[in-house]
Amino acid sequence: MGIPFVILRRRCVGAPGRLDRRAGPAQEAEHRLCAVLLALVAHAWPRAAGVQEGCDYTWDDFQPSLAALARESFPDLPPAAVALCLRLWARMHGLLTLEVYGHLRHQVADPAKLYDADMRDLIRTLGLATPKDTVTAV
Repeated sequence: MGIPFVILRRRCVGAPGRLDRRAGPAQEAEHRLCAVLLALVAHAWPRAAGVQEGCDYTWDDFQPSLAALARESFPDLPPAAVALCLRLWARMHGLLTLEVYGHLRHQVADPAKLYDADMRDLIRTLGLATPKDTVTAV
């Protein structure tokens, strides 16, 4: 179930108070990533919903463009799922940003190991099996 890029371009443009970056590769990449993560959460939501305690989000908690995108693309998805999507994005981006700017260099010997552990935790947050949890037939 894909999200047409034209919908993303129309719905996910700038938040109030931010520079309008509609035309540009960074904005397009941001929209594609948002769409992929939203689709991932939508797919996993039946399993992930049970572990999302204290998620009392409403559509008013989001910018109208994001709420419209989510509601149009995934009509049965609740606002808590959109919040989960943004939290996943923040965690993925956060560790990468720390690494890119050298803030992990003096903290951990192997940033990749830390990132791998966090990605496995995110997979569990979605209620999915991590690769180590998966049994393969020999």
